[in-house]
Amino acid sequence: MRDKFKKFGGEKIPDIVEYLKEYISHSPSVTISVGCDSVQRRRKTVYAITIMLYDTDIKNGAHVIFFRENVEKVRNHYDRLNREGEFALQLADMLNAELSSFFERKDLVDAERRRYKYHLLKSQGLYSHVASHNEDTFIKNLLLTEEESTKEYKLVDIHLDYNPFEGVVDKKGVAKNKSNMSYKTIVPWLRSLDYRVFSKPIAYSATSAADLLLQD
Repeated sequence: MRDKFKKFGGEKIPDIVEYLKEYISHSPSVTISVGCDSVQRRRKTVYAITIMLYDTDIKNGAHVIFFRENVEKVRNHYDRLNREGEFALQLADMLNAELSSFFERKDLVDAERRRYKYHLLKSQGLYSHVASHNEDTFIKNLLLTEEESTKEYKLVDIHLDYNPFEGVVDKKGVAKNKSNMSYKTIVPWLRSLDYRVFSKPIAYSATSAADLLLQD
């Protein structure tokens, strides 16, 4: 996995760990998230795995690098989506281990912890009445428990294009939000491993992967 990544323009990255080490040396306030999305082709399933780097000091867009993995077609929808989580975890575990000697998270201040708590609560169906342009007010007023203020997370976040809500069921008895089954199983598992996991609608790393796939 270390030698598979490339930039949007197609330039290959010989060693992703060395690349990140160099990037972090110039942008020590960077946050790192990984994501995965997939698409079905005629005879194969294509997974796009991304790393998104965002400098919290500059706040001027994100730098995304990625690779694609072609596998034998995964015909079961649930299995295909679950594998997105497995790919993301494989990458997150590798980066967490390799970066630990030279990278320290600087983004987990109280404001960011409240933002993540708001995402978790909203994924449970709370704050559904809050318009997006008013969310900052509610986030600022959230109270953090001692555990929420001090919890240690892994060095990278995971973004998955899963829907936290079941959605309506059509006439055939099929839920429209098919990824909700994977959300219920994969997301709690990843969070139990001390990863911050973001799902729809702010799974940006997974969304960027989908965009890459749609370009073909």
